Amino acid sequence: MTGRFLAPGVVLLLAISGLAPAQDVPSSERYILRAEYTRWSANLSGHVQKGFGSEGGTLLDLADDLGVGSPGTWQLKATARLGSSFKLRGSYVPLDQYRGDVIAKTNFSYGTEFYFADSRVLTSIDGKYYTGEFEWDFQRGQSGFFGVFAGVKVFDVSSVVVAPQDAKRVVQASTLPIPVLGLAGRTYYGRRFSMEGEFSGMTIGNRGHVWELSLYARLNLSDRLAVGGGIHRVTLQGRDRSQRDSIDIKLGGWQYGVELSL
Repeated sequence: MTGRFLAPGVVLLLAISGLAPAQDVPSSERYILRAEYTRWSANLSGHVQKGFGSEGGTLLDLADDLGVGSPGTWQLKATARLGSSFKLRGSYVPLDQYRGDVIAKTNFSYGTEFYFADSRVLTSIDGKYYTGEFEWDFQRGQSGFFGVFAGVKVFDVSSVVVAPQDAKRVVQASTLPIPVLGLAGRTYYGRRFSMEGEFSGMTIGNRGHVWELSLYARLNLSDRLAVGGGIHRVTLQGRDRSQRDSIDIKLGGWQYGVELSL
């Protein structure tokens, strides 16, 4: 709970520290299009629950109960500048390498099936996570920029839980578009080094919420090319109206990559 309120403050401090009154921006910020490719360790953790009819399913830990591993993924981000203060932003993350293969420790129910202890259970999670946002940088200067943005985050995910010996199989697919608001900023310390922070999210009360935090350090090899690394974390929690089905997952870890500005 504390982290939810601290994260925007961290972004704000990183973004506006040292910002001067509006003036010419750093040379590396004079671009029309910007693209960034990063590798993201994206460790997956959390719980899922799927009931059937009036019955709630078993609350399952992705790692402990289903053995889902976290091999990591990549992210592609693109930004188009519209004038001096406005930007269109988008990002894409594939979620197609998360697999589990375990011997069930206890009996559990998931969807329409009941799985028995000591049976082999295979889990597959595939999908994608992408965003589209409009940003307004109301503070710009030689030390960097600070802005606000609004947009949508979309989770398009399918999962399969199979007990091959018992011929049991449950397939679930869902697309969750979630509107969000956020803060973003970048502060330059000299010509080559910068720190960036971004926080966004939205809550719908006890039905769920989504939060995303990114803290990043960059080294500009030139005005057009930069390398960097930092941390990136996404939290998604949701329940249906009956409170029978629920999802509470976290994707987080180190991220590093390259940025190209044109």
